[in-house]
Amino acid sequence: MASIRTGSLFRPRRRILIVARVSMSNTLFRLQTYVPAEFFFAAAALGVLIFVAFPSEKLGPPANAAAISTATPMRDPFKDLDLEAKAAFVYDTSARRALFAKNGEESLPIASITKVMTALTALSLIPETTYITIGEQAIREEGDSGFRAGERWLLRDLLTLTLIESSNDGAAAVSEAVGGMFTVGTDTPEAGRLAFIGKMNERAEALNLRTARFWNESGLDLDHERPGAVASAEDTARLLAFALEAFPSVFKETRLNELQVGNGNGEKHAARNTNKNADAFPLLMASKTGYTDLAGGNLVIAFDAGFNHPVVISVLGSTPEGRFLDAEKLLWATLKYLSRR
Repeated sequence: MASIRTGSLFRPRRRILIVARVSMSNTLFRLQTYVPAEFFFAAAALGVLIFVAFPSEKLGPPANAAAISTATPMRDPFKDLDLEAKAAFVYDTSARRALFAKNGEESLPIASITKVMTALTALSLIPETTYITIGEQAIREEGDSGFRAGERWLLRDLLTLTLIESSNDGAAAVSEAVGGMFTVGTDTPEAGRLAFIGKMNERAEALNLRTARFWNESGLDLDHERPGAVASAEDTARLLAFALEAFPSVFKETRLNELQVGNGNGEKHAARNTNKNADAFPLLMASKTGYTDLAGGNLVIAFDAGFNHPVVISVLGSTPEGRFLDAEKLLWATLKYLSRR
């Protein structure tokens, strides 16, 4: 009898222990066989509460969940930038959107950034392989790029030198010659220039550059109160983006510090970039400087932010040195911003 009592007391315990080693669903099912229903459901409810309160490491949140939830939000790399410029704009050409703006829509004198529109207009009107003859009136413009009256230049080469050196006489020669092709009843240099400047303003309107207005082809101040051209930082950035996309073979030459350019007479001209800090800008694709008394220091650059991702930075109303520093700060802030997206 003792053996029978021993078996009746301990056999269920042994079976419960064996069942506890199988899956939870089987365990609960087998337990229900040997305990009263009210105890079974109470135990099941308690198990669920324990599972919720103390989840396993495998199914629970990551170990660094608290760190993630309390992490400091990413700081805007453009915030608190100390810029000398009155206005600045950073334009992502791939996304067609602004990454940064400071007084981006304010219309300001743009000085020699005007020559970007001069080149874009000329290339849009006639083939880049058209020969342009340097006129006597053109070489009277302020500055000396070493041109001689009667020299013949391919349009693309003349524009390359004009953009790199910011040549006022080169811009005048282009406007006289190209504009003269669209005048009727007169062939004076001044008539050609006026016709060409009209085409520049038409081009600005066609590109929806609402703040851009041109009174000459060089950007030189007309006098102590009137600039040669005005536009916003946003519109100058978009202007270079359009130009670089439409005519990369010409505008990409402006990334170089120095370039030998030949005319149609077989003579070479050494062109030195007015962007003296070209080497400081990584992955530079194009640039154009500008400076007059009314405008102050201006600069517009395009650089490749990675995998054919052009970004254009425009700085207006800075100082001769400050424009380069401002653009460099904006470039590095842009790279940091894009790397964290």
